[in-house]
Amino acid sequence: MMHRYFNQGVNNKDLCQGFVHFNSGWNFIIGVGLIITIALLIYIFVNNKKKEATSEAFEVLKLQFVKGEISEEEFYRRKSLLDR
Repeated sequence: MMHRYFNQGVNNKDLCQGFVHFNSGWNFIIGVGLIITIALLIYIFVNNKKKEATSEAFEVLKLQFVKGEISEEEFYRRKSLLDR
């Protein structure tokens, strides 16, 4: 019954035309797939920024160790903090 009501929107101008786009299930599946894809891209982008910041901090830590500014124990302690 509801299916018939939504399909009338194609022929009858008084009914909402918005439901026409979801008559086949494929359009709905594609829409959900696009939303999931966009969410994954945002997650990857944000997660990549965190890795870049950690990588930069690790480079500074290695440089301090090589220059002798920190001891080996301090290097490993700070490295373990960065790895979390």
